[in-house]
Amino acid sequence: MRKLIATVILTLFTTISMAQTITVINSGKAGGSFNARTQMYKDGLEAAGYEVKFENVGKISQAVKMFKASDEPTIMVYANNQVYKQDLFHTEDNFIMAEYQQPLYVCRTDTSKGKIYSLTVAHGKGYDPTLLTKLLGDNIILVPYKNSGAMLKGMLGGDVDMMVNNQGKSFKYIASGKGSCRPSTVLPMMVATVIGKNIDISILRSILFDISLDTPFMEYHTTRKLVRPSSTWEKELAVVQTLEKGYEVK
Repeated sequence: MRKLIATVILTLFTTISMAQTITVINSGKAGGSFNARTQMYKDGLEAAGYEVKFENVGKISQAVKMFKASDEPTIMVYANNQVYKQDLFHTEDNFIMAEYQQPLYVCRTDTSKGKIYSLTVAHGKGYDPTLLTKLLGDNIILVPYKNSGAMLKGMLGGDVDMMVNNQGKSFKYIASGKGSCRPSTVLPMMVATVIGKNIDISILRSILFDISLDTPFMEYHTTRKLVRPSSTWEKELAVVQTLEKGYEVK
């Protein structure tokens, strides 16, 4: 009996001591899509038995710097619209999966109809201002916001005339009845991704894909009408690399 108890204790101790540790970097802030996605991956990894070291950075530039410097198993949610400004591209060494893709929307308040010059346009800090000006025209004043949720609040409060935002927040703005939104035919398609380093990509891809099929993620995707571009790893990477070229300022 004593031997049995000792064996059980030893097995339990070994299992706990062998629990895999992974760093999850959160580049987003409360109310934003990066933050929401990161939190769900964190919870899913913990449920899968991982010991998660959560780095709540809250700023994309600092998060990217931390990611590049990390020598530990690390993952971070990311998107193809960030690569040129952050100088961090999707490669065979860091790409794990494409979670969803969506067009970016341009929304405008009803009160700004008829206004031609000096239109104030809300945009995320991760967007390249030069690219936005080139695509949207010179008669705008760019107003950076910390995340998609803050942009929506700015629009609802009448602080800006327009915003460039994701599909989910744009649908919420449409529902408010204060203005209109349309998917941009000029801005490139955005693909939300997960990247990592110092990991076995195939193993993490399988685990994170399963997490993205859990109820919280499914509800998140469904309510925002997000399209999953799920395919093979090779095809997903090829699509992401092709679409991210649209964000290069030429």
